[in-house]
Amino acid sequence: MARFCTLCSSSSGNSVYVGTASYGVLIDAGTSCRNLKNSMRELGIDPDSIKAIFVTHEHTDHVGGLRVLAGSLHVPVYATGGTLAGLNNLGHLDGKFQTHKLLPEGVTVGDMHISFFRTSHDAKESCGYRIELPDRTVGIATDTGKMTDEILKGLAGCDLVLLESNYDEDMLTMGYYPPQLKARIRSELGHLSNDLCAETACKLVDMGVSYLVLGHLSQHNNTPQRAYACTHSALKRMGAADGRDFELSVAPVGAMERFMTF
Repeated sequence: MARFCTLCSSSSGNSVYVGTASYGVLIDAGTSCRNLKNSMRELGIDPDSIKAIFVTHEHTDHVGGLRVLAGSLHVPVYATGGTLAGLNNLGHLDGKFQTHKLLPEGVTVGDMHISFFRTSHDAKESCGYRIELPDRTVGIATDTGKMTDEILKGLAGCDLVLLESNYDEDMLTMGYYPPQLKARIRSELGHLSNDLCAETACKLVDMGVSYLVLGHLSQHNNTPQRAYACTHSALKRMGAADGRDFELSVAPVGAMERFMTF
């Protein structure tokens, strides 16, 4: 069976494990190598079973532990050309591990096929991922200021999708962030709000997605309760039934207590 878990998910650090009973890959490595390895071991994942790391973009909350972790595990790192250039400029690539530019046809790791789709974010060349396992398909879509046809196509028909639900509009409006930062978050190169996430979730359920995990919540401009309620209410309004048409959860800031196996 397919296995999925978030090792960390918030505006301060992000990393996702997707795999099988014997091996897997990481999407991003946004906290320290020590924290990531400890989280994996707590979940019963042998860090040596990681076969590759795929990076969505070069912002620190997605690559903070990348250099040390990839060098420690001796695994290749995959990213778009723009992201690799950004990582190099920021000193994350030190020659101690292989790097590969993502190609349109994607890449095969064991019996998993990983392809990418472009997202809309203020990074060099950000992307999300579609991971096709032997019996299930997982989509990862965070850090995008808008939902595009390309993203929806990349997520269509996935069994499980990790979808960004970054901020609550009222909390962001009333919060202490300066106007320029609020504008950046709300922009088409920023993040998905709870409302845009809920709208997208309805489309995804219509497109066959069964499991939805809300992630990358801002620790200052959102709460798990608000994110869940917004998407859950939208799904109920469209007539979808919890447990029949979808299962909805919110990724915790730290590691999930257990795998999602599906």
